[in-house]
Amino acid sequence: MMRQYESAKAACPDALLLFRMGDFYELFHEDAKVAAKILGLTLTSRDKTENPVPMAGFPHHQLDTYVGKLIRAGRRVAICEQVENPKTAKGLVKREITQIVSPGTVTDPSILDPGQCNYLAALVGQPADSADDSRNLGLAWVELSTGAFAAASVSFSQAVNLLERLNPSEIILPENSPSSLTELAAGRSVTRRPNWSFATARASETLKKKFGLGTLEGIGFSETDTPAISAAG
Repeated sequence: MMRQYESAKAACPDALLLFRMGDFYELFHEDAKVAAKILGLTLTSRDKTENPVPMAGFPHHQLDTYVGKLIRAGRRVAICEQVENPKTAKGLVKREITQIVSPGTVTDPSILDPGQCNYLAALVGQPADSADDSRNLGLAWVELSTGAFAAASVSFSQAVNLLERLNPSEIILPENSPSSLTELAAGRSVTRRPNWSFATARASETLKKKFGLGTLEGIGFSETDTPAISAAG
């Protein structure tokens, strides 16, 4: 079972893995220590060796409550469910990650604050060195519970102001972002994605396919909006 857990954890190393075991969700190793502190759980172990594996868990019917607490603490959560009936399964019950929830992608009304927008943002680009603060950063933002979606090519100062106004709960950044962009995301949940996923050509095709378009002009993008297109994609 621990080999099964390690395989699931390897698929989402940046998330706290909630591993379904019968009537409980369990966390192990460092995940257990982190979750125990956030959720007020007791750390235990089934391992009686000199270096026991830390574990912490909670009843399955309290999933929404505890996921909400982890999300509000800025953590990503992966839920690994039993996808076979334990009574009919032969050998070890099959388990799979069925959902990954992050601060910017949560849509459950029981977790969201009804009086506040919950934005997921993406930020890409290299801040200008010149004094004119050129619009060479791309900033996109989406509110998944309502479908509101926007993007813009902005200057560094405009990005600062927009992020302060939007107050996104999660920001997507390229893996090799300059330190100035990382600093802009300070204090918020950050998700890293490979640099190639922000390539303008790829982003453009993604947006055309998503909205069924032959050109991005129909949704307000011009050929000079490459930073915005990269972030939106």
